Amino acid sequence: MIVGGFNLSALLRGCSWVRLALAAVLLGAGALSPATVTPGLQPSLLTFLFLAVATCAGAGLLPWVAGKSRRTVWLVCVLDVVLITAVVAATGIGRSLFSSMYVMSIIAACMLLPGRGGLIVASTAGGLYVSVVMGRTVMPVLAFVETPATTTALEVLTILLHAGTFLFVAIAVSALAERIRAASRELESQRKDLGNLQAFRDVIFDSVEAGLVALDRRQTITAFNHAAEEIVGVPTPQAIGRLWSTVFGPAVSVSAVEAALADAPRTPPRHELDLRRPDGSVVPVRLSFSPLRAADGTRLGILVVVENLSSLREMEARVRHADRLAMLGRMAANIAHEIRNPIASLTGAIEALTSRAVPESERERLVQIVLRESDRLNEIIKNFLEYARPAPLSITSVDVGEALDDILLLLEHRALPPGLKIVRDFPRALRWPIDAQQFRQAVWNLCLNAVDAMPEGGELRVSATVRGGRMEVQVADTGEGIAPDELGQLFEPFFSTKPDGSGLGLALVHRIVHDHDGEIDLRSEPGTGTTFTLSLPGREA
Repeated sequence: MIVGGFNLSALLRGCSWVRLALAAVLLGAGALSPATVTPGLQPSLLTFLFLAVATCAGAGLLPWVAGKSRRTVWLVCVLDVVLITAVVAATGIGRSLFSSMYVMSIIAACMLLPGRGGLIVASTAGGLYVSVVMGRTVMPVLAFVETPATTTALEVLTILLHAGTFLFVAIAVSALAERIRAASRELESQRKDLGNLQAFRDVIFDSVEAGLVALDRRQTITAFNHAAEEIVGVPTPQAIGRLWSTVFGPAVSVSAVEAALADAPRTPPRHELDLRRPDGSVVPVRLSFSPLRAADGTRLGILVVVENLSSLREMEARVRHADRLAMLGRMAANIAHEIRNPIASLTGAIEALTSRAVPESERERLVQIVLRESDRLNEIIKNFLEYARPAPLSITSVDVGEALDDILLLLEHRALPPGLKIVRDFPRALRWPIDAQQFRQAVWNLCLNAVDAMPEGGELRVSATVRGGRMEVQVADTGEGIAPDELGQLFEPFFSTKPDGSGLGLALVHRIVHDHDGEIDLRSEPGTGTTFTLSLPGREA
C-alpha cells in the first residue's frame, strides 16, 4: 500500500523489526542495570511489558497485518505509546532510563502517519508521560497504596522538558517527513511522466510507415523500428548492436555520409540501392541520412530513414507501360495518316495509267507522281524504322569540331533561303566519345528544322563546349519560334508543326540523345527563335 509516496507496508515491517530489536536490547539492559540506574524496577512487570511489545512488533511482521490500512498503523502507534508509558511507570517514572523510547515511537509515527498523525501521537505520549509522573510524584493519586517519591524542582523541569522534546521532535520529524513525501511524490510523478513520454515516443517510433534506424558514433545500430524490420527483413533484437555494414552491406559508406553531413548539414544525402535481404530477396530502397543531435546540440550519431520503393517502382513501370501503349496508339494513328496520302496518290496515278483514255503527255506526269509518292512513302517507313528499331551504339572518340563542320558544309550546298547566315562557334580540336553516325543524324535534323524555321533568312549558330564533365552542343536559330502549347508534344513521333513534315525528325533526335544517356533542353520564344541544347556525358570509348 502506497501512502504519500511511501510504501506503508514496508515501513510498518521496518518499524516492527526495530521495535523487536529495541525491546530485546532494553530488556537485557534493564535486567543487567544496577538499581541506581533503574530505581523502582519491577522485573516481573518489565518482562511482561517487553513481551507485550515483542508480541505487538512480531504481529506487525505478519503479511495480513502489514497489508492493512492506516487504522492498523494508528493502533500500533497508540499501543506503543501506552506500553512505553507502562515501562516508564515500572522503571522509576521520572528517573526511568526508558523514557527516551517515546522519541523512537514518535519518529515512527511521523514516518508512518501523514499529516498531523505524528503530532497527535507526540501529544498523547507527552500527556501520558506527564500524567503518570505527576500522578505518582507531584500529585500522588496512589498515596494510600504506596509511599510517594520525593521530587525536586529540577526533576519537574526535566519532566516538562521531556514533554516539550516530544512535541519538538514530532514537529521537526513531521516537517521532514512531509518534505520527503512531497519529494517522493514528485519523483514518482516524474518517473510516470518519463515512462509515459517514453511509451509515447515508442508508439510514434513504431507507427511510422518508413523505416527508422539510429546509429551511434561507432556506426552501431541503436534503434530499429517495426517498419525497418519489415523492409530489411532482420528482426529488431538481431539488428540492435550490430554494425551498419553487416545489416545494409557496404553499398553506402557511413563515413562518406558523415563527411557530407559535416559539409552540408541541411542537405541530407540520399542513396537508392537494391538491398538484399537475409532470405535472398532483393528490395529497392531509398536511404535518407540526417544528423542525430541531443538537445544541447551534441552530435549523437545518424538517423536513417529507410523507404521501400517496391510499390513506387511498380507504379513507375505501369506508367511507362501506359505511356508506351498511348504512344503506340498515337504512332499508329499518325502512321495511318501519313501513309494514307501517298497511297491515295499512288492509287489514283496507277488507275489513271491503266486507263487507255489517258493521253501520252499525261502519262509522264503520272509516272513522276508515282515515283515521288513512292519515295515519300519509303522515307516515312525508313524514318519510322530508324526510330522504332535503333541500331546499337558504336562509341568511338570523335572529333566533334570536324563532324560539325562537315554537317554545316553539306547544309551550305543545299538550296538555302536568301540572307541565311551560318555561324560556327566550336573549337577545331574537340574529341568526345560518341556514336559518330547517330550524332551527325541528330545535329543534321536540328539544322534542317532551323533552316525551315527561317524562310526569310536569319542566323543559324552551331556551338560546342565542355562544361562540368559533359559536352554541350547548341543549335540556335532566329526564326519563327515555337508556340508554348506545342512544346510538350514536340518530341512525340509524327507530331510536326510543318505542313509537309513527317514528325519523326525531333523524335529521332530525342531518342539518339537518350541512347547516349544525355539530356536535351529546348528554349523557344515565338518571333525570336529557338535553341536546342544537347548535353552528352563522357564515357569510355
